[in-house]
Amino acid sequence: MGLPLLFEIGTEELPAGFVEAALDALPGIARSLLAEARLTHGAVRAMGTPRRLALLVDELAPRQSDRHETVSGPPLSAAYDADGRPTAAAIGFARRHGVEVTALRVVETARGRYLAVDRHETGRETAEVLPDLLATLAARIPFSKSMRWSDGEQPFGRPVHWLLALLGDRPIPVRFARLVSGRTTRGHRFLHPEPIEIPHPSEYVERLREAHVLVDPAERRANLREQLAREAAAAGAELVTDEWLERESLHLVEKPFVLRGSFDPVYLELPAPVVIAVMRNHQRYFALRQANGSGELLPAYLLVAATAQAPQTIVRGNDRVLRARLEDARFFVREDRRVPLVDRVARLEGVVFQAELGSMRRKVERLRALVTTLCPEPLRAQADRAALLCKADLVTAVVAELPELQGIIGRLYALEQGEPTEVADAIADHHAPRGADDAVPCSTLSAALALADRADTLVGCLGVGLAPTGSADPYGLRRAAMGIARIALDALDVDLRELVASARAGYDAQGIALRSDVERRAADLVAGRLESLLRQRHRAEVVAACLAAWDGRSAQDLRARVQALDELAGTPAMTALAIAFKRCHNIARQAPEGDPDPALLREPAERQLAADMQDVLPQLRAHARRREHAAALQLVAERLGPPVDRFFDEVLVMTDEPTVRDNRLRLLATLWRSVSEIAHLQLLGDPA
Repeated sequence: MGLPLLFEIGTEELPAGFVEAALDALPGIARSLLAEARLTHGAVRAMGTPRRLALLVDELAPRQSDRHETVSGPPLSAAYDADGRPTAAAIGFARRHGVEVTALRVVETARGRYLAVDRHETGRETAEVLPDLLATLAARIPFSKSMRWSDGEQPFGRPVHWLLALLGDRPIPVRFARLVSGRTTRGHRFLHPEPIEIPHPSEYVERLREAHVLVDPAERRANLREQLAREAAAAGAELVTDEWLERESLHLVEKPFVLRGSFDPVYLELPAPVVIAVMRNHQRYFALRQANGSGELLPAYLLVAATAQAPQTIVRGNDRVLRARLEDARFFVREDRRVPLVDRVARLEGVVFQAELGSMRRKVERLRALVTTLCPEPLRAQADRAALLCKADLVTAVVAELPELQGIIGRLYALEQGEPTEVADAIADHHAPRGADDAVPCSTLSAALALADRADTLVGCLGVGLAPTGSADPYGLRRAAMGIARIALDALDVDLRELVASARAGYDAQGIALRSDVERRAADLVAGRLESLLRQRHRAEVVAACLAAWDGRSAQDLRARVQALDELAGTPAMTALAIAFKRCHNIARQAPEGDPDPALLREPAERQLAADMQDVLPQLRAHARRREHAAALQLVAERLGPPVDRFFDEVLVMTDEPTVRDNRLRLLATLWRSVSEIAHLQLLGDPA
């Protein structure tokens, strides 16, 4: 019967993002370390607040499992000299493993005969293993930025003040950050600052709850949501939901206390996104709106406090701070409205896009040229206007203060200044999708401008050698490629090769030299994002088969191929066809150039296959041109599957007659090339 483990690291207040990242990482780190230590266990959970990170493990084995292994050493030929004496290789191998040379034995392997040693390691008591294991776990917790304090050498997200480690009811002495763990923790900083003794891991959550700490994030989230809903209802309002703000608030407090504040209704004259952004990003307040469905903001907000002590004082202080913030925003909006967006475009010359690629003003000129190639003639004038104005809000005071409003504030100002709604919408929507869950632009104009913006960024940055690495992507090129892939799949059917080439041409026209392989690099990055998206919805082998045949142009054509093949893959007919085409592909690779000669077709089965190909292949190409991939694949399965099977049953391809053999190879190569313009069927059944 295993024992529960509790390990808690008490700290100064960690930033909310640190808490969230640490709690996400802790279970995986723990499972890995426990596996390395040969300790079996049950469920692994992470809990925490800004002042603590905790790990709970159920049913931890009382001791390590024993280890038996055979370790191979040098080859036998190198282990002994001509006189049978052990060489330095054998002696060194034995010394490393703490045995005499006479304890070594010879083992037979696929590579030959080698010396080996049998090792047996008896498992230790879990309580002996845990001190070092938990210290290692603490050191591996990831933080975007760590710090050192006092004269300590151990970095951590914030200074560590206490450690708690229990295996069942037994304290485990873990040494970390110049502290030694015990069985005490601490409650809420203000409401229960006294030390709390934890008798057993099973009592941890309840003891902290009694001390005004909701250490379980799920419990804390439920409590937060309940209070937000209750306070909104008490105000006769509806909460403006915000997933990010909820997560941020969740990890800012040990126990949430939701309070309601207010501000002067005069500030509702400001654009609603500005009011919400000021409350959300500067103060972490939840906005409230009318519950009547109008969506109009109310001059009130909800704040999540860390304590319920002196609530009126807390609210008055927050009201005062918010009033100052909103007054600043009102000043910024008033100043911005003095200068039309079109007059701000020239100021973009002073905003650097990228040091080697010039200013945002030059980027705007490239976008104007590129977006018109993506829009039909009736939209080109509006597309040019939207591209001209799309970056102008970068030089507004509101965006300088609240960068997340870029595009949103541009749209508002554009509408106020009489720009067409379509142009104003494109200014805002060309930033979409901003995240993985964000919708793609819904209009052709917006989608075209969004594609142009991302293609320009992707091609330019790749062209000056700023490719993303495994750990860094400062210019967001993967995000740009994903945006292109999503828009091309779901909003605007474009030729991706032409898009990339046109983006490259924009730089060429401005005399900005890019590396010669930039178009291939950009296309590969977009194709990788497309593959990732399609694999979320379809089998990996199906996506691979269609990608191998795709010409890199239309993402929607690629999706149509994948959908068609995914519906048929796994059926008996398609499974048999895949096997046949795998064989066809392997043999056809040896085919010489040229078409098959009908006069050299001797066997009935090969003549039948050639006749069926002559009838089917033109229909196949016609279906492919019309993107009727399901019909094309059905045609292949029904009309070519049986004659291909018969061909392989009755015809000896690799006959001794060279001319006949080459002709049969050409026949198979022609068949494989034609069908593989739709999908490489031989890849079906291969591992992803």
